[in-house]
Amino acid sequence: MIDTRVSTANELLAAALLAGVGATWFLAAQGLTPGPLAWTLTRVSGVAAYVLLSLTVSLGATLKSRLVPAWLARPLQYGWHGVMSGFALAFTAVHVAFVLVDAKIPQSLAGVLIPGRASYAPLGLALGTLATYAAVLVYLTFGLKARLPRRVWIGFHLLAYPSFAMATLHGVLAGSDALGPLYLAGSGLAALALLVRLREHRAAPTAGGAEA
Repeated sequence: MIDTRVSTANELLAAALLAGVGATWFLAAQGLTPGPLAWTLTRVSGVAAYVLLSLTVSLGATLKSRLVPAWLARPLQYGWHGVMSGFALAFTAVHVAFVLVDAKIPQSLAGVLIPGRASYAPLGLALGTLATYAAVLVYLTFGLKARLPRRVWIGFHLLAYPSFAMATLHGVLAGSDALGPLYLAGSGLAALALLVRLREHRAAPTAGGAEA
């Protein structure tokens, strides 16, 4: 009974947030909001998406590391890892939506969906578009792990790394805020996690040979 109430409350909260974002976007599209509002929401949602993406990429890289106990790896993989990925894409959708109605540098739908068609920072926005497409592929194929051949699933999942790299470059090239420390911290954390994963992967055959 309590679980049902919590679930209902969460659904209502999510619906209220979605309605609020939708109403704000509509008002911004009609020019009925303060000038900086769409710009602010574009930046805030972009930063939130980047932070979540850096965390989920770093967590994903260390899920099978010896640093993560076996009893914790599975809950993390199907819990926080998936939740953060979903929220990263949700904030990305908000980010893209408000780019369309930004009072300063609004972009057309083609400009945000087709790489190279943007009128502002075309290279930076193109990288953001490609990063989003790659992230969506990773997220969609996550639920198809049992149906896809292992190599195919791994190939799709590895797109998370170039997606993150392109998202970082997108922020550097297209962002108008001084967020260098954020991109440095995010990319450094992801690089460290990937380095740990690669070192353990290379050491595994050697350790196995020594035990044999």
